[in-house]
Amino acid sequence: MSRRVTCSLASVVAIWLAAPSAFSQTTPEPAKPAAAPAAAPATPAASPAAAAPKSTAPKNKAVKSAASSQYDNKLRELEEKVVGLKERIYKTKTRLLLLKERILNDVIAEAKAIVVHSDEMGPSFKLQRVIYHLDGDKVYYQDENSGKLEGKDRFEVYSANVLPGNHILSVEMTYRGDSSVFTYMKDYVFRLRANFTFYATKGKITRVESVGYKKGDITWELTKRPSITFRVRQTSYSKEAIDKARTTKGRKP
Repeated sequence: MSRRVTCSLASVVAIWLAAPSAFSQTTPEPAKPAAAPAAAPATPAASPAAAAPKSTAPKNKAVKSAASSQYDNKLRELEEKVVGLKERIYKTKTRLLLLKERILNDVIAEAKAIVVHSDEMGPSFKLQRVIYHLDGDKVYYQDENSGKLEGKDRFEVYSANVLPGNHILSVEMTYRGDSSVFTYMKDYVFRLRANFTFYATKGKITRVESVGYKKGDITWELTKRPSITFRVRQTSYSKEAIDKARTTKGRKP
């Protein structure tokens, strides 16, 4: 009986001693399933890292689009500045042209007309009144009461720019006889009228001289001699030509 108890105790002790080694061998086996879940999240975690390069493409496109927009804006600004500079240059050229014309005669013109009155009647006739019309408009009037006709053989009655083309000059002169030899002449008043058509050429100065003179010769009756004639001359448009046209005589048409 004691021998059976002893054997039984020996068997229990042997099983108890063998149990730690059995446990030590079986413990790694459940560790393997635990490692699998740890490795599993590693694979999904890598996917965002791999997707990161794909997300940079839209950003690059946005950057390029912004840069292109800035370039277009700058180009548009440069174009506007160029247009503004061109306009300023054009306006400056226009001002220079205006200044050039004003230096010539203070205005812009394509043609200029100068009308000069000339008195070649001699001492036997005295100018009392003179009236000038150009294209129907009165441009000059003067009479002896003003004293401005006294002692003047030649004076300017009109100087201005006109349109190129034909123009009509109408003249009225009133003379009174004033002869110390033929005293009867003081009772005579001579009213002379005449029209003259002239052509104003573009870029030219047209000088028209209206001349009160005595036609015929000494064999003519004195009361029939007073008359009007016209002389015309054209020169290039310049300040020197204008000054010269106001002082020199023209030629007979």
